[in-house]
Amino acid sequence: MDSEAAAASDAYDELYVSPACFIQTAESRFGPDVLDDLKTFVAEVPHEADLGFDEEESEGEEEEEEEPPEEFTLAELYDMDAGFIGLETDPNHAQHGFPRIATTRNNLTALSQQYNLYFAAYQDRIYVYEPRRAGPQILPSPSLILHPRQSKLGEQCGGAIDQRFPHQINHIIVGNLGNLEIVLLAYDDGDTVAYYTHAIVRGLKTTGGQARGPGASPNRQGAHPKPFFHENVGKSAWGLAIHEQSRLIAVSSNLHEVTVFAFAIGRARTTVNLFAKDDSPRVECGRTAFQLQRHFQSRTRTWRIILPIGRGGNNIPNISFMNDEQGNADKVVAIDIVGSAWLLDIWNIGTPPIRWPDAYAREPQMMHGVRGWGVLVLPYSSFQPTKTIREALGVPAGEVIAATKPEAASRVWLDTTCSLYYIKGFSTNPENLFRQRHTRHDYARMHAAKVECQEDDLSDLWESGSDSEDDEGVDVADPLAPLGDTLMYPAAANQAADRWSTITPFSGRPDSSFDDIAEKTQLSRSIIPSFGETPRLGDNLPRHAHFNRLYSERQRKTKHVEFSKADLPDHLVKDYCLLRTSPTDVELQPFDRDAPCVECRYLLTHHSHTPATDPWDLHPAYSERLSMLLHVPELSLVVAGSPTGRVALITLTKTAKRLHMTRVRHGFRVDCVLPRKEEDVKKIRPACTLIGVAMSPVPCRPGRGLELRPESEAAAGGPAAPPVVYRLMLHYKDHTILMYDVARGGEEEEALLIF
Repeated sequence: MDSEAAAASDAYDELYVSPACFIQTAESRFGPDVLDDLKTFVAEVPHEADLGFDEEESEGEEEEEEEPPEEFTLAELYDMDAGFIGLETDPNHAQHGFPRIATTRNNLTALSQQYNLYFAAYQDRIYVYEPRRAGPQILPSPSLILHPRQSKLGEQCGGAIDQRFPHQINHIIVGNLGNLEIVLLAYDDGDTVAYYTHAIVRGLKTTGGQARGPGASPNRQGAHPKPFFHENVGKSAWGLAIHEQSRLIAVSSNLHEVTVFAFAIGRARTTVNLFAKDDSPRVECGRTAFQLQRHFQSRTRTWRIILPIGRGGNNIPNISFMNDEQGNADKVVAIDIVGSAWLLDIWNIGTPPIRWPDAYAREPQMMHGVRGWGVLVLPYSSFQPTKTIREALGVPAGEVIAATKPEAASRVWLDTTCSLYYIKGFSTNPENLFRQRHTRHDYARMHAAKVECQEDDLSDLWESGSDSEDDEGVDVADPLAPLGDTLMYPAAANQAADRWSTITPFSGRPDSSFDDIAEKTQLSRSIIPSFGETPRLGDNLPRHAHFNRLYSERQRKTKHVEFSKADLPDHLVKDYCLLRTSPTDVELQPFDRDAPCVECRYLLTHHSHTPATDPWDLHPAYSERLSMLLHVPELSLVVAGSPTGRVALITLTKTAKRLHMTRVRHGFRVDCVLPRKEEDVKKIRPACTLIGVAMSPVPCRPGRGLELRPESEAAAGGPAAPPVVYRLMLHYKDHTILMYDVARGGEEEEALLIF
């Protein structure tokens, strides 16, 4: 039974899909003259990269799906300390007639949530477009081209992916920093750059919407926007996160650490020791650890906060912020390529990292040896209520497999992989997929012999009263409220006796440069909270190099706390969960260690039109990485994209049902995988990698200004206002653009609508 037949036989109709999507081809963007050069660019193999296989050996889809040749070892494909080995690229876009796109990166596109602006990262440049509502001209000519210069530290660091051309973008995101939206970029040479989107809009209005590069002469002074933020994190930058309320920018790097940039927002005042008994060790700045913590949390100076994951960690492709009870950023969650999630405390001195290992850690490694690609911290407030197991998990209760994992033996795992049979328009044949992947569970047999009984006989209601775990009512601070005199972060005095195990007590002369603590103007500082150290780095290149050498050795000695033994805050256990992704799987894991986890395996696997002629980077060893994650709370939706060429639309759900002797509480269902089967049959999806996924509300007034939702019209919306329609844009390496409109129905019809 294929997926369409299975879906037709089920009474639950949760998804409505129209037969078309908006398409823009490279020919419609650049003209037919570029097609030969573009085809060569997509197919060319980097001469420096020892791919370890002969493309002619891949003769069919089954061999391509099954497993890579023996030459594909982790050491050959992915250097633990660097990244994919060097790729030759050409920064001269003009001579090709189309912009070149960097290969084997993270998400390289983004949409503004306030303006009708689309950002595409082409090597070291950012092209700014004003997208249109339909094809064939979804993206017109660029309105602006931004080209941030390489920093001095970037020149010293070089590239991890491409040493010949290191200043190329690895990742781009858009988010609010306070009440101002920014676009944030991570580069392979460690540079991190941010622009205000309102400054870009001002530049567009000044230049009349014509594409301008940094070398052009603007019509009037100041037309070309300048980055308000440009820092370097010491090595190839990958994961990015922005915290609106706390005004923080976080960047992960191949130094196996996360750097948080905390901008000064408080007014300078005399530091007061609030602790009745301060038995904390003295640190290098001349103060005790508690005194340093009090000053650190006051936010009276700009801080560069270095959070190492320490011994056992690895490269970090993605990160996400975690909030405290007031909605302020409290921790950063980082996923490393081994699959471990790391909880890194931002504000408390001497706190070691918490390691949450991959549930498959003791099982044979998946294809290509890499387990961790994406991570999101999700609040339960964005989960949608559902009435049945089928609606909550996307699969009948009889086909949900209960299991335990070696690293999580105390909790139940609900395997919903059989839901692949019920995804409408799913291109991959699930039975062939399961056979090729040599799965532990025979999902095909489970599906064929599913229990034929009513769902209500398999799942029991549980009491939900005023104290129900599904109740929402947590007071959250106003995201735009000033933070001036409030101490945002708890300064916990009652800590475990071994809290200071990561700090070496200091007995020498204190750092005199820290004496500006009582001054009206305080200089920027670096801090490593887990060590209680405040090195003054600045732009001194030798000092950075010396610090990194000493720090790398010390980082390897950093001890961590296992998640199973960590003392987690009550609000975190009650209100949040973690969604993490591997090359092909999605896992939802509550912070409540007694709650069940939900997983769907093999969701986005390599699926080729013509395996024998696939470009090198579409091989599963390079393309299977679920690294592009977008959370859309308004739709209770997570969009998960993979370079294999597809995205999954995942609805976050909560339920009052029991299954396999456990309370399901929270889960997810896969509503759709795009492009769909009928689009693959028509070969609408190009035979190359997907380089970017972006989503935003559609403009309320197309062609009448750049604002997506003008304040006057947004304020006029009431209970009868129509649902907000979002546009989802997929950007491929050959410059093909696919666009879908996505919306959620009203209260009586909560289906996800795709137009």
